[in-house]
Amino acid sequence: MSTLRLHTFENDPELRADIEALERQSTGKIRFAARDLRTGDTVAYNADVRCKTASVIKLPILVHTALAVQEGTLAWDERLTLTEAEKVGGSGVLTHLTAGLQLSLHDACMLMTILSDNTATNMVIEHLSIEAINARMRTLGLPITTCFRKSYAPDTEASREFGLGVSTANEMCALLTSVADTESDKAAAHHLVLQMLAEQQYTDTIPRLLPPEWKYAGKTGAIDAVRNDVGIVTSPDGSQVAIALFCQELPAVLWTADNPGMVALARLSRRMLIG
Repeated sequence: MSTLRLHTFENDPELRADIEALERQSTGKIRFAARDLRTGDTVAYNADVRCKTASVIKLPILVHTALAVQEGTLAWDERLTLTEAEKVGGSGVLTHLTAGLQLSLHDACMLMTILSDNTATNMVIEHLSIEAINARMRTLGLPITTCFRKSYAPDTEASREFGLGVSTANEMCALLTSVADTESDKAAAHHLVLQMLAEQQYTDTIPRLLPPEWKYAGKTGAIDAVRNDVGIVTSPDGSQVAIALFCQELPAVLWTADNPGMVALARLSRRMLIG
């Protein structure tokens, strides 16, 4: 199967009922948006509802970094030093390594993206500042997408409802659509972002049930009650879809690939792209 086709409510009358069934199977609340990057066809479901991003917020951090490098205010070879104070738990490897280790900004962003390394994320946030990341999202036309704090930092009044970050399916789909544009004046930055996303090591959601020859470049995010995945799917003929999937309010904690929210989103990805 070489060509993907985005199924929408207009061209697939059974899609809404199937989505509602998958939402029930997920045991949570599904919100998503997808856009065919060739035709402009879109499909969205509760796509303006604010969602807990979990580690999906690392995509906006990466985008800001890449754009700042292209603009000359940052450089990929800048050195970041691992400290004991910056080490946190959860996903990643840096928390197990020796303090004093120096990483390039590029390598820290790679770890943040493909392994969702929380310590690397905190090092990058410290280097950039939360204010700069959020200001960038506003200049990109994303009024809701916000990074509130570092990974595992105590919540503030602003972050208490959403934790690490907040966004919507529509805004994440719009950000992915922008990144997929490699013909604009931001092409160098976009190419780098896409290259990093293509190395993603967590592939149990969007690409899970898709043909193996289709390529996925994306970023996942998970906390106890949340499973998210946002990315770009490319078929061998070059057809592309940007897709942002969020499953929120999961009632049970299950940290395996059999998490019902994750399974439902994988099935939703296949349903929208294959039928």
